[in-house]
Amino acid sequence: MIKIKVVKIPENSDEEVLFHVHEITGNIQQAISILKSSNQHFFANTMDSAREQQLDYAKIVFAEYLNRQMFIYTTDKVYYVRRSLAKFNQQSPNYLVQVSKTILINLYVISSFETKINGNLLVTLNTGEQQIVSRKFVTHLRKQLKAFSLTS
Repeated sequence: MIKIKVVKIPENSDEEVLFHVHEITGNIQQAISILKSSNQHFFANTMDSAREQQLDYAKIVFAEYLNRQMFIYTTDKVYYVRRSLAKFNQQSPNYLVQVSKTILINLYVISSFETKINGNLLVTLNTGEQQIVSRKFVTHLRKQLKAFSLTS
């Protein structure tokens, strides 16, 4: 049985996570990965103003490269950064996976997928949005999904 205890601390204190475990299982390793990656962030412009805002990679549902900039879609807002897809992909955590020439998706928000007759995948995200995974990226996505499912 796993007991979970959460203690709220003052804003000016450093957050800390401590695991007391018999062994490091896939679930524990995945929790560690999520916690480590949640500290990764970047600055992006909001679509409704010129103001730059700090954004955690973990909040990304998917990202799309259009007109020489990355459009970042979260559950509630759209942001953009002037960066190439290759550069953005290189700097982002491994749970953001390229699925087509212009799209990255967050593996943690995939709720289902289905194989199409032409070999593409249709991925449904937990927000209800759907993205097509082109045949060129299907094998890589399946490997990433398998690796993530082995750690959960």
